[in-house]
Amino acid sequence: MQMSLVPSRRVWDYLQIRHVLILPLGATEQHGSAGLLGTDWICADAVAVRVGRQTGIAVAPTLALGMSQFHLGFAGTFTLTPLTLQAVIADVVRSAALQGFRRVFVLNGHGGNIGPVTSAFQQVHAEAALAGRPDTDLRLRLQNWWQGPRTGALVDRLYGDREGFHVTASEVSIVQHLHPDLAGAFAQPAPEAGEAEGAVDHGTDQYDSPGDFRRRYPEGIVGSDPSLSRAEHGAALLQAAVADMAEDVLAFEAAP
Repeated sequence: MQMSLVPSRRVWDYLQIRHVLILPLGATEQHGSAGLLGTDWICADAVAVRVGRQTGIAVAPTLALGMSQFHLGFAGTFTLTPLTLQAVIADVVRSAALQGFRRVFVLNGHGGNIGPVTSAFQQVHAEAALAGRPDTDLRLRLQNWWQGPRTGALVDRLYGDREGFHVTASEVSIVQHLHPDLAGAFAQPAPEAGEAEGAVDHGTDQYDSPGDFRRRYPEGIVGSDPSLSRAEHGAALLQAAVADMAEDVLAFEAAP
């Protein structure tokens, strides 16, 4: 159930039976010279909507802005500060809890969101404990769409160590599959020689400024080879990610 596309009564009826919510979260940021700015939220949204259809679990509206300050040296990037994203996630979780949701599963599409989301979860739990409700039954989980076993195995088989960390062949392939009408926009250069050397996940590395990031990665690509992307890969990757995330969220729903 996509909550954006149903009236309030449908959500009320759902909450009489189930109490789990999927919250898709992405970002709007550069993805190389031709990758779509919405890649991160497009992937998260596509996986979440399909998981919702498969499992019957409610899917909240996708949050399309994340923590992307590293990419502000590239046009078209919009970012929330870490504290703002933390506050947004905490507010959404509180809103969900007040309605009766007891499990919130954040399905993430951008590495830079991980720290702020984790902090938001701790903030919500700390507030409950300090308010004298340390045994609240609210459960929170963050999962990246690409981290399931089926998806990981397929990525390894298709791209190996050329998958990299940003503007990955897997995410670009999924967008190619979802938007074949934009196929001409996807021509991507291979990474520059030496670009992958010492590359780390852009969600956890520390940079002095967006300018520093751009100097290190002038094409906006971090250790990846998006020229390997194919729409047919995207169809298979999306199927794998949906299977992984459906399994994960159902286990999360059933856990004590």
